[in-house]
Amino acid sequence: MHSCGKYPADGGSADTDKLYAEGMAELKENQYNKALSKLLRYVQIEERNSRKDTLNLMKAYYNVGGIYSIYSDFAQALELYKKGYALGQASDNDEMQFKFLTNMIGASCYISKPELADGLNENLLRLKGISKGRRMYYYYFNKGFIAGSHGDYDGKARWMEKAIAAADRYGLPDDMKVYAYSEVYQCYENRGDLYKALSALKTYESIACDMNQMYLYTDCYKGLMRIYTKLGDKENALHYQKEYFRYNDSLLNINEFSRIKTDYEVSEDKIVQATIDNLEKINSLQKIVLSMLLALVALAVTATIVFYRQRQKLHVANLALFKRNAELLKMESALKNGDAQGGIMPPTDIDGATADKDAATYDRNDLIRRITEVMSDEDVFCDPAFSLSALARLTESNTNYVSQAINSNFGKNFRTYLNEYRIKVAMKRMMDTDRFGNYSIHGIAESVGFKSDSNFISAFRKVTGMTPSLYQKLSKDDSLISNS
Repeated sequence: MHSCGKYPADGGSADTDKLYAEGMAELKENQYNKALSKLLRYVQIEERNSRKDTLNLMKAYYNVGGIYSIYSDFAQALELYKKGYALGQASDNDEMQFKFLTNMIGASCYISKPELADGLNENLLRLKGISKGRRMYYYYFNKGFIAGSHGDYDGKARWMEKAIAAADRYGLPDDMKVYAYSEVYQCYENRGDLYKALSALKTYESIACDMNQMYLYTDCYKGLMRIYTKLGDKENALHYQKEYFRYNDSLLNINEFSRIKTDYEVSEDKIVQATIDNLEKINSLQKIVLSMLLALVALAVTATIVFYRQRQKLHVANLALFKRNAELLKMESALKNGDAQGGIMPPTDIDGATADKDAATYDRNDLIRRITEVMSDEDVFCDPAFSLSALARLTESNTNYVSQAINSNFGKNFRTYLNEYRIKVAMKRMMDTDRFGNYSIHGIAESVGFKSDSNFISAFRKVTGMTPSLYQKLSKDDSLISNS
């Protein structure tokens, strides 16, 4: 993880100052979409009014660019960083120039512009108002990041290790090292040194916890989930899988991000159109008819562009959601293959509590084991006649005990628990286009035990965040791309 958006930034007319302050407060609470909405509105007002007090505007550019980077929209982040960097140069603010240069380098690498990143890194090294220790740390860090963008992972590891050594040599705070550890562990992983990667990740986790930055948790836990899976440590892999998706789901709302970004771009289009309209009003009467025609054409073109952008952004958001669901299925499948019980990976215990050693808890855990064994057989739970009483009979228990065990261990009722298993089977079948590509939504629903299409659609949307018809379409599109 490059250090895009790592620096906190804080505190016009009273209304815009309030908007800025509210946006920064949301950012400190890790409420990225709320912060993005307020800070984008602040930027719009400041740009339109051509304010001369640029410090808060620079910080707004910086933090909005950081939020775009968290959502992997590095091209848009780079444009915002460029605006802020230009303001930093105009006001001779070395500190803000340093921050913008660091994040511009990372964004340039992510969009495959390593030559631009190299030039920016040399500019960073020449800044006079920044301590030598910070300049050397980020110079080494950025050299490693650029090497990684070329596929030179050994070179990347060497530069990252030099960055960590520089931080120690110059007495820099630990929170600066977190970004080097977030990169160097991947180098160790790529060359198969999993235990060295794990050691770097544990240091990364410790510093991230001290910093209390949610986006660092998600990156760190995803790495730990992957390393423990490769090491065959199922218990830790499941633990970090749960932690990754818990933080990732609360941190990132891709659909909300796309809506906010689209609203901002549409608002920018409206501002441009309003400027054109105001200019047209001062034209001579002889040009009124022509001006009106041009305005209508411009409006039609703008509407077409906005509509196209919205469709594209919606497609990107849906595709990201599809990939996330596919990644979850793939991870569960990988863990399942190492499980002696087989079957679908059972949902994890939401409270994560260690089992007590009393007899009652032992009995409950034994019942949970038997429930999981039954639920490993798709033919059983995909039978439309499968019910709570059937599960109780197969586990040699009764409905009350089974219901209580599911509720206390998985935090959900039997119907929700069963639906999640069936929906995951439906997802796998939709992705298996060779065998199930010709199935209708009704056919898929029926094949996994749903008697009602509407109940299937509702349950599918609840589990995946999208409709089954859209998921099926994206599965077929993904299959065509993979086979082409």
